[in-house]
Amino acid sequence: MAPARLFFRTDRLVDDQVRGLGLDTEGGLMGLLAGRGDAVSWVRHDRGLVGWGRLLEIEARGAARVDDLRAAWREVVYASWWRDPLVRPGTGPVALGAITFSARSVQRSVLLVPRVLVGLDEEGAWVTTAAPSGQEPASAAEVVAEILARRAGGAGAGTAVGTRPTGGAATGADVTTGARTQTEYLAELRAVQEHMRAGEADKVVIARDVLVTPARHLPTGDLLGRLAHDYPSCWTFSIDGMVGATPELLVRLRQRRLESRVLAGTARRRPGSAAEREAEAARLAAWLEADGKNNREHALARASAIEALEPLCSVVEAPERFVLTLPNVLHLASDISGVVAGDTGALSLVKALHPTAAVGGTPTPAAVALIDELEGMDRGRYAGPVGWVDWHGEGEWCIALRSAELSGPGAGPGAPARVFGGGGIMPDSDPEDELAETRAKMRPVLSALGAD
Repeated sequence: MAPARLFFRTDRLVDDQVRGLGLDTEGGLMGLLAGRGDAVSWVRHDRGLVGWGRLLEIEARGAARVDDLRAAWREVVYASWWRDPLVRPGTGPVALGAITFSARSVQRSVLLVPRVLVGLDEEGAWVTTAAPSGQEPASAAEVVAEILARRAGGAGAGTAVGTRPTGGAATGADVTTGARTQTEYLAELRAVQEHMRAGEADKVVIARDVLVTPARHLPTGDLLGRLAHDYPSCWTFSIDGMVGATPELLVRLRQRRLESRVLAGTARRRPGSAAEREAEAARLAAWLEADGKNNREHALARASAIEALEPLCSVVEAPERFVLTLPNVLHLASDISGVVAGDTGALSLVKALHPTAAVGGTPTPAAVALIDELEGMDRGRYAGPVGWVDWHGEGEWCIALRSAELSGPGAGPGAPARVFGGGGIMPDSDPEDELAETRAKMRPVLSALGAD
Protein backbone atom coordinates (compact mmCIF):
# COMPACT_ATOMS: atom_id res chain seq x y z
CA MET A 1 0.00 0.00 0.00
CA ALA A 2 1.27 3.46 -0.87
CA PRO A 3 2.33 5.57 2.12
CA ALA A 4 0.12 8.45 3.26
CA ARG A 5 0.98 11.77 1.64
CA LEU A 6 0.67 14.53 4.22
CA PHE A 7 1.27 18.26 4.32
CA PHE A 8 2.75 19.69 7.55
CA ARG A 9 2.93 23.34 8.49
CA THR A 10 4.90 24.75 11.43
CA ASP A 11 4.33 28.36 12.54
CA ARG A 12 5.98 30.22 15.38
CA LEU A 13 3.56 31.57 17.98
CA VAL A 14 4.15 35.29 18.53
CA ASP A 15 4.21 36.84 22.00
CA ASP A 16 0.56 37.92 21.96
CA GLN A 17 -0.53 34.40 21.01
CA VAL A 18 1.68 32.88 23.71
CA ARG A 19 0.15 35.14 26.34
CA GLY A 20 -3.37 34.63 25.03
CA LEU A 21 -3.03 30.86 25.38
CA GLY A 22 -1.37 31.13 28.78
CA LEU A 23 1.80 29.41 27.60
CA ASP A 24 3.87 31.92 29.57
CA THR A 25 2.39 30.65 32.85
CA GLU A 26 3.02 27.56 34.94
CA GLY A 27 1.11 24.60 33.51
CA GLY A 28 0.11 26.58 30.45
CA LEU A 29 1.04 23.94 27.89
CA MET A 30 -0.83 21.17 29.69
CA GLY A 31 -3.74 23.57 30.22
CA LEU A 32 -4.44 23.37 26.48
CA LEU A 33 -5.60 19.78 27.04
CA ALA A 34 -8.14 20.52 29.80
CA GLY A 35 -11.39 18.69 29.12
CA ARG A 36 -10.04 16.90 26.04
CA GLY A 37 -10.52 13.17 25.58
CA ASP A 38 -8.33 12.89 22.47
CA ALA A 39 -5.20 14.39 24.01
CA VAL A 40 -1.65 13.47 23.11
CA SER A 41 1.10 14.67 25.39
CA TRP A 42 4.85 14.70 25.93
CA VAL A 43 5.60 17.28 28.63
CA ARG A 44 8.29 17.73 31.28
CA HIS A 45 8.87 20.85 33.40
CA ASP A 46 6.18 22.70 31.38
CA ARG A 47 8.06 22.08 28.13
CA GLY A 48 7.30 19.65 25.32
CA LEU A 49 4.45 18.75 22.96
CA VAL A 50 0.66 18.50 23.31
CA GLY A 51 -1.89 17.88 20.61
CA TRP A 52 -5.21 16.48 19.44
CA GLY A 53 -7.00 15.23 16.35
CA ARG A 54 -5.72 11.91 15.01
CA LEU A 55 -4.77 12.24 11.32
CA LEU A 56 -2.66 9.12 10.76
CA GLU A 57 -2.06 5.83 12.57
CA ILE A 58 0.80 3.46 11.77
CA GLU A 59 0.57 0.17 13.63
CA ALA A 60 2.75 -2.91 13.92
CA ARG A 61 2.89 -6.15 15.87
CA GLY A 62 5.38 -8.91 16.55
CA ALA A 63 9.14 -9.13 16.79
CA ALA A 64 9.73 -6.68 13.91
CA ARG A 65 7.36 -4.03 15.27
CA VAL A 66 10.03 -1.35 15.85
CA ASP A 67 11.62 -1.90 12.44
CA ASP A 68 8.19 -1.87 10.77
CA LEU A 69 7.21 1.41 12.46
CA ARG A 70 10.52 3.01 11.55
CA ALA A 71 10.27 1.94 7.90
CA ALA A 72 6.64 3.05 7.59
CA TRP A 73 7.37 6.46 9.16
CA ARG A 74 10.31 6.95 6.81
CA GLU A 75 8.03 6.26 3.84
CA VAL A 76 5.48 8.79 5.10
CA VAL A 77 8.22 11.41 5.49
CA TYR A 78 9.54 10.74 1.99
CA ALA A 79 6.02 10.99 0.51
CA SER A 80 5.06 14.17 2.40
CA TRP A 81 6.09 17.80 2.29
CA TRP A 82 6.15 20.59 4.83
CA ARG A 83 6.94 24.19 5.71
CA ASP A 84 9.07 24.62 8.82
CA PRO A 85 10.92 27.91 9.31
CA LEU A 86 12.09 26.90 12.82
CA VAL A 87 13.84 23.55 12.15
CA ARG A 88 14.48 22.52 15.73
CA PRO A 89 13.60 19.46 17.85
CA GLY A 90 9.84 18.84 17.74
CA THR A 91 9.03 21.00 14.70
CA GLY A 92 8.03 19.84 11.24
CA PRO A 93 6.68 16.28 10.78
CA VAL A 94 6.48 14.50 14.15
CA ALA A 95 4.86 11.19 15.16
CA LEU A 96 4.23 10.09 18.74
CA GLY A 97 4.52 6.42 19.56
CA ALA A 98 3.79 3.69 22.10
CA ILE A 99 5.38 0.26 21.64
CA THR A 100 4.45 -2.95 23.40
CA PHE A 101 6.78 -4.45 25.96
CA SER A 102 6.61 -7.89 24.39
CA ALA A 103 6.57 -9.07 20.79
CA ARG A 104 3.88 -11.54 21.91
CA SER A 105 1.41 -8.88 23.07
CA VAL A 106 -2.05 -8.88 21.52
CA GLN A 107 -1.98 -5.08 21.64
CA ARG A 108 -0.61 -3.00 18.83
CA SER A 109 2.44 -0.79 18.71
CA VAL A 110 1.63 2.52 17.11
CA LEU A 111 2.89 5.82 15.72
CA LEU A 112 0.31 8.62 15.62
CA VAL A 113 0.31 11.91 13.72
CA PRO A 114 -2.04 14.48 15.33
CA ARG A 115 -3.81 17.15 13.31
CA VAL A 116 -2.59 19.80 15.77
CA LEU A 117 0.62 19.74 17.80
CA VAL A 118 1.64 22.66 20.03
CA GLY A 119 5.26 22.79 21.15
CA LEU A 120 7.08 24.84 23.74
CA ASP A 121 10.80 24.96 24.54
CA GLU A 122 13.26 27.48 25.96
CA GLU A 123 13.32 29.39 22.67
CA GLY A 124 9.58 29.83 22.32
CA ALA A 125 6.35 28.20 21.16
CA TRP A 126 5.03 26.91 17.86
CA VAL A 127 2.12 25.09 16.24
CA THR A 128 2.46 22.27 13.73
CA THR A 129 -0.69 21.32 11.83
CA ALA A 130 -1.10 18.45 9.40
CA ALA A 131 -3.56 17.62 6.64
CA PRO A 132 -3.86 15.08 3.83
CA SER A 133 -2.08 16.02 0.63
CA GLY A 134 -4.23 18.44 -1.37
CA GLN A 135 -5.62 20.15 1.72
CA GLU A 136 -4.18 23.20 3.43
CA PRO A 137 -3.23 22.68 7.10
CA ALA A 138 -4.68 25.18 9.55
CA SER A 139 -2.60 28.24 10.35
CA ALA A 140 -1.40 29.09 13.84
CA ALA A 141 -3.93 31.94 13.96
CA GLU A 142 -6.75 29.50 13.19
CA VAL A 143 -5.59 27.08 15.89
CA VAL A 144 -5.34 29.86 18.48
CA ALA A 145 -8.82 31.11 17.55
CA GLU A 146 -10.24 27.57 17.92
CA ILE A 147 -8.68 27.15 21.37
CA LEU A 148 -9.94 30.53 22.59
CA ALA A 149 -13.43 29.87 21.20
CA ARG A 150 -13.49 26.51 22.96
CA ARG A 151 -12.56 28.16 26.23
CA ALA A 152 -15.15 30.88 25.76
CA GLY A 153 -17.73 28.15 25.31
CA GLY A 154 -16.81 26.65 28.68
CA ALA A 155 -14.68 23.75 27.43
CA GLY A 156 -11.07 23.48 28.56
CA ALA A 157 -11.23 26.52 30.80
CA GLY A 158 -8.33 25.13 32.81
CA THR A 159 -7.43 25.91 36.42
CA ALA A 160 -5.62 28.66 38.26
CA VAL A 161 -1.92 28.87 37.58
CA GLY A 162 0.14 26.55 39.79
CA THR A 163 -2.85 24.61 41.15
CA ARG A 164 -3.70 20.95 40.67
CA PRO A 165 -6.53 20.35 38.15
CA THR A 166 -9.58 18.99 39.97
CA GLY A 167 -12.15 18.53 37.21
CA GLY A 168 -14.04 15.26 36.86
CA ALA A 169 -13.67 12.58 39.51
CA ALA A 170 -11.84 13.91 42.56
CA THR A 171 -12.12 10.93 44.94
CA GLY A 172 -13.91 7.66 45.38
CA ALA A 173 -12.58 5.66 42.45
CA ASP A 174 -13.27 1.93 42.57
CA VAL A 175 -10.13 -0.26 42.61
CA THR A 176 -10.45 -3.97 41.84
CA THR A 177 -8.15 -6.93 41.24
CA GLY A 178 -6.37 -7.11 37.91
CA ALA A 179 -4.80 -10.19 36.36
CA ARG A 180 -3.58 -11.51 39.73
CA THR A 181 -4.50 -11.04 43.37
CA GLN A 182 -1.84 -9.80 45.76
CA THR A 183 -1.54 -13.32 47.19
CA GLU A 184 -1.00 -14.73 43.71
CA TYR A 185 1.56 -12.02 42.99
CA LEU A 186 3.54 -12.98 46.08
CA ALA A 187 3.46 -16.62 44.98
CA GLU A 188 4.79 -15.57 41.55
CA LEU A 189 7.68 -13.71 43.16
CA ARG A 190 8.65 -16.76 45.19
CA ALA A 191 8.46 -18.96 42.10
CA VAL A 192 10.68 -16.53 40.19
CA GLN A 193 13.19 -16.58 43.03
CA GLU A 194 13.36 -20.38 42.84
CA HIS A 195 14.26 -20.12 39.16
CA MET A 196 16.93 -17.52 39.94
CA ARG A 197 18.43 -19.66 42.70
CA ALA A 198 18.61 -22.46 40.15
CA GLY A 199 20.83 -20.20 38.04
CA GLU A 200 18.31 -19.32 35.29
CA ALA A 201 18.58 -15.52 35.75
CA ASP A 202 20.25 -12.90 37.93
CA LYS A 203 17.30 -10.47 38.04
CA VAL A 204 13.69 -10.60 36.82
CA VAL A 205 11.23 -7.70 36.80
CA ILE A 206 7.72 -8.85 37.71
CA ALA A 207 4.75 -6.49 37.35
CA ARG A 208 1.10 -6.54 38.33
CA ASP A 209 -1.98 -4.49 37.53
CA VAL A 210 -5.16 -3.24 39.19
CA LEU A 211 -8.35 -1.98 37.56
CA VAL A 212 -9.54 1.52 38.44
CA THR A 213 -12.95 3.02 37.64
CA PRO A 214 -13.21 6.73 38.56
CA ALA A 215 -16.36 7.84 40.35
CA ARG A 216 -17.14 10.15 37.42
CA HIS A 217 -15.84 10.52 33.89
CA LEU A 218 -12.36 12.03 33.86
CA PRO A 219 -11.18 13.45 30.52
CA THR A 220 -7.69 12.35 29.55
CA GLY A 221 -6.51 15.95 29.49
CA ASP A 222 -7.55 16.49 33.11
CA LEU A 223 -5.80 13.30 34.21
CA LEU A 224 -2.65 14.49 32.47
CA GLY A 225 -2.92 17.88 34.18
CA ARG A 226 -2.91 16.21 37.59
CA LEU A 227 0.10 14.03 36.75
CA ALA A 228 2.09 16.96 35.34
CA HIS A 229 1.33 19.10 38.40
CA ASP A 230 2.29 16.39 40.91
CA TYR A 231 5.33 15.03 39.02
CA PRO A 232 6.80 17.93 37.00
CA SER A 233 10.24 16.31 36.65
CA CYS A 234 8.74 13.25 34.93
CA TRP A 235 7.63 12.98 31.31
CA THR A 236 3.83 13.20 31.31
CA PHE A 237 2.67 11.27 28.26
CA SER A 238 -0.54 10.27 26.49
CA ILE A 239 -0.45 8.22 23.31
CA ASP A 240 -3.23 5.96 22.03
CA GLY A 241 -4.80 5.41 25.45
CA MET A 242 -1.49 4.87 27.27
CA VAL A 243 -0.93 7.59 29.88
CA GLY A 244 1.51 8.18 32.68
CA ALA A 245 4.30 10.21 34.25
CA THR A 246 7.54 8.31 33.75
CA PRO A 247 10.92 9.18 35.29
CA GLU A 248 13.00 6.93 33.02
CA LEU A 249 14.53 8.29 29.81
CA LEU A 250 15.26 5.44 27.42
CA VAL A 251 17.00 7.60 24.80
CA ARG A 252 17.12 11.18 23.56
CA LEU A 253 18.83 11.75 20.22
CA ARG A 254 19.77 15.20 18.92
CA GLN A 255 22.42 15.86 16.27
CA ARG A 256 23.96 12.41 16.77
CA ARG A 257 24.31 12.90 20.53
CA LEU A 258 22.34 10.53 22.73
CA GLU A 259 21.34 10.58 26.37
CA SER A 260 19.81 7.78 28.43
CA ARG A 261 18.87 7.40 32.09
CA VAL A 262 18.85 4.06 33.91
CA LEU A 263 16.74 3.70 37.05
CA ALA A 264 17.03 0.55 39.15
CA GLY A 265 17.03 0.26 42.92
CA THR A 266 14.14 1.82 44.80
CA ALA A 267 13.20 3.17 48.22
CA ARG A 268 9.58 4.12 48.76
CA ARG A 269 8.51 7.32 50.55
CA ARG A 270 5.72 7.93 53.01
CA PRO A 271 3.41 10.91 53.67
CA GLY A 272 4.45 13.54 56.18
CA SER A 273 5.23 17.19 56.72
CA ALA A 274 7.78 18.94 54.52
CA ALA A 275 10.43 18.71 57.25
CA GLU A 276 9.68 15.04 57.87
CA ARG A 277 9.89 14.22 54.18
CA GLU A 278 13.17 16.09 53.77
CA ALA A 279 14.70 14.13 56.64
CA GLU A 280 13.21 10.90 55.30
CA ALA A 281 14.67 11.53 51.82
CA ALA A 282 18.16 12.02 53.27
CA ARG A 283 17.84 8.84 55.32
CA LEU A 284 16.53 6.79 52.39
CA ALA A 285 19.23 8.13 50.06
CA ALA A 286 21.93 7.00 52.48
CA TRP A 287 20.25 3.60 52.78
CA LEU A 288 20.01 3.18 48.99
CA GLU A 289 23.68 4.13 48.56
CA ALA A 290 24.69 1.37 50.98
CA ASP A 291 22.13 -1.39 50.30
CA GLY A 292 23.68 -4.39 48.59
CA LYS A 293 20.53 -5.72 46.91
CA ASN A 294 19.63 -2.37 45.31
CA ASN A 295 23.21 -1.72 44.22
CA ARG A 296 23.46 -5.13 42.54
CA GLU A 297 20.13 -4.53 40.81
CA HIS A 298 21.30 -1.14 39.55
CA ALA A 299 24.68 -2.42 38.40
CA LEU A 300 23.00 -5.06 36.22
CA ALA A 301 20.69 -2.50 34.60
CA ARG A 302 23.49 0.00 34.03
CA ALA A 303 25.79 -2.61 32.46
CA SER A 304 22.98 -3.84 30.22
CA ALA A 305 22.35 -0.34 28.80
CA ILE A 306 26.03 0.34 28.17
CA GLU A 307 26.46 -3.03 26.45
CA ALA A 308 23.48 -2.33 24.16
CA LEU A 309 24.72 1.14 23.15
CA GLU A 310 28.42 0.52 22.60
CA PRO A 311 28.04 -1.23 19.18
CA LEU A 312 26.01 1.74 17.87
CA CYS A 313 28.18 4.55 19.22
CA SER A 314 31.65 5.92 18.64
CA VAL A 315 31.72 7.17 22.25
CA VAL A 316 29.79 6.08 25.37
CA GLU A 317 30.22 7.80 28.73
CA ALA A 318 28.64 6.76 32.05
CA PRO A 319 29.53 8.82 35.14
CA GLU A 320 28.95 7.47 38.64
CA ARG A 321 25.38 6.65 39.61
CA PHE A 322 23.41 9.00 41.87
CA VAL A 323 20.15 9.09 43.84
CA LEU A 324 17.08 10.53 42.10
CA THR A 325 14.41 11.82 44.50
CA LEU A 326 10.75 11.80 43.38
CA PRO A 327 7.59 12.55 45.38
CA ASN A 328 6.72 8.85 45.81
CA VAL A 329 10.09 7.03 45.63
CA LEU A 330 13.86 7.39 45.43
CA HIS A 331 15.86 5.58 42.74
CA LEU A 332 19.48 4.79 42.08
CA ALA A 333 20.10 6.46 38.72
CA SER A 334 22.80 6.51 36.04
CA ASP A 335 22.95 9.01 33.18
CA ILE A 336 24.61 7.64 30.04
CA SER A 337 25.65 9.76 27.06
CA GLY A 338 27.26 9.03 23.73
CA VAL A 339 27.78 9.89 20.07
CA VAL A 340 26.04 7.60 17.60
CA ALA A 341 27.92 6.20 14.66
CA GLY A 342 26.67 6.77 11.10
CA ASP A 343 23.01 7.62 10.56
CA THR A 344 21.60 5.58 13.46
CA GLY A 345 18.18 7.02 14.37
CA ALA A 346 16.20 7.17 17.59
CA LEU A 347 14.05 4.15 16.76
CA SER A 348 17.15 2.07 16.00
CA LEU A 349 18.42 2.97 19.48
CA VAL A 350 15.02 2.11 20.97
CA LYS A 351 15.22 -1.33 19.37
CA ALA A 352 18.75 -1.88 20.67
CA LEU A 353 17.91 -0.83 24.24
CA HIS A 354 14.51 -2.45 24.74
CA PRO A 355 13.86 -4.25 26.98
CA THR A 356 16.36 -2.84 29.43
CA ALA A 357 17.38 -4.79 32.50
CA ALA A 358 15.45 -2.19 34.51
CA VAL A 359 12.12 -3.46 33.11
CA GLY A 360 13.01 -6.98 31.96
CA GLY A 361 15.92 -8.41 33.88
CA THR A 362 19.31 -10.03 33.37
CA PRO A 363 20.25 -11.90 31.24
CA THR A 364 17.48 -10.37 29.15
CA PRO A 365 16.37 -13.44 27.12
CA ALA A 366 16.15 -15.64 30.20
CA ALA A 367 14.42 -12.97 32.26
CA VAL A 368 11.83 -12.23 29.55
CA ALA A 369 11.16 -15.98 29.20
CA LEU A 370 10.40 -16.14 32.93
CA ILE A 371 8.15 -13.08 32.65
CA ASP A 372 6.22 -14.77 29.84
CA GLU A 373 5.93 -17.96 31.89
CA LEU A 374 5.12 -16.61 35.35
CA GLU A 375 3.82 -13.03 35.27
CA GLY A 376 0.36 -14.10 34.17
CA MET A 377 -0.69 -11.05 32.15
CA ASP A 378 -0.15 -9.21 28.88
CA ARG A 379 1.66 -5.99 29.78
CA GLY A 380 0.59 -4.32 26.55
CA ARG A 381 2.50 -1.03 26.28
CA TYR A 382 3.37 -0.93 30.01
CA ALA A 383 7.19 -0.86 30.40
CA GLY A 384 7.52 -0.50 26.63
CA PRO A 385 9.05 2.46 24.77
CA VAL A 386 6.93 5.62 24.52
CA GLY A 387 7.91 8.92 22.92
CA TRP A 388 8.25 10.76 19.61
CA VAL A 389 10.27 10.77 16.41
CA ASP A 390 10.69 13.58 13.89
CA TRP A 391 11.28 13.74 10.14
CA HIS A 392 15.01 13.06 10.29
CA GLY A 393 14.82 10.22 12.81
CA GLU A 394 15.68 12.10 15.99
CA GLY A 395 13.45 12.30 19.04
CA GLU A 396 12.93 11.39 22.66
CA TRP A 397 11.75 8.06 24.10
CA CYS A 398 11.09 6.94 27.65
CA ILE A 399 9.90 3.73 29.28
CA ALA A 400 6.15 3.69 29.97
CA LEU A 401 6.31 3.42 33.75
CA ARG A 402 4.01 4.98 36.41
CA SER A 403 1.34 4.44 33.81
CA ALA A 404 -2.11 3.17 32.94
CA GLU A 405 -3.87 1.81 29.90
CA LEU A 406 -7.10 3.78 29.51
CA SER A 407 -8.30 1.67 26.61
CA GLY A 408 -7.41 -1.81 25.52
CA PRO A 409 -8.67 -4.46 23.12
CA GLY A 410 -12.47 -4.56 23.27
CA ALA A 411 -12.68 -1.81 25.88
CA GLY A 412 -15.76 0.40 25.63
CA PRO A 413 -16.75 3.74 27.19
CA GLY A 414 -16.43 3.68 30.97
CA ALA A 415 -14.10 0.67 30.95
CA PRO A 416 -11.70 0.64 33.92
CA ALA A 417 -8.13 1.83 33.55
CA ARG A 418 -5.37 -0.75 34.01
CA VAL A 419 -2.79 0.71 36.40
CA PHE A 420 0.60 -1.01 36.49
CA GLY A 421 3.51 -1.37 38.88
CA GLY A 422 6.50 -3.66 39.00
CA GLY A 423 9.83 -4.25 40.64
CA GLY A 424 13.19 -5.87 40.06
CA ILE A 425 13.29 -9.22 41.84
CA MET A 426 16.62 -10.56 43.08
CA PRO A 427 17.25 -13.93 44.72
CA ASP A 428 17.40 -12.24 48.15
CA SER A 429 14.39 -9.91 47.66
CA ASP A 430 11.68 -9.82 50.32
CA PRO A 431 8.41 -10.55 48.43
CA GLU A 432 6.29 -8.51 50.86
CA ASP A 433 8.62 -5.55 50.44
CA GLU A 434 8.48 -5.91 46.64
CA LEU A 435 4.67 -5.91 46.77
CA ALA A 436 4.77 -2.69 48.80
CA GLU A 437 7.11 -1.21 46.18
CA THR A 438 4.53 -1.85 43.44
CA ARG A 439 1.95 0.04 45.51
CA ALA A 440 4.31 3.02 45.77
CA LYS A 441 4.92 2.96 42.01
CA MET A 442 1.18 2.83 41.29
CA ARG A 443 0.52 5.80 43.57
CA PRO A 444 0.98 8.59 40.96
CA VAL A 445 -1.69 7.28 38.61
CA LEU A 446 -3.98 5.99 41.36
CA SER A 447 -3.98 9.43 42.94
CA ALA A 448 -4.61 11.16 39.62
CA LEU A 449 -7.59 8.85 39.02
CA GLY A 450 -9.03 9.69 42.45
CA ALA A 451 -8.09 6.40 44.09
CA ASP A 452 -6.09 7.78 47.05
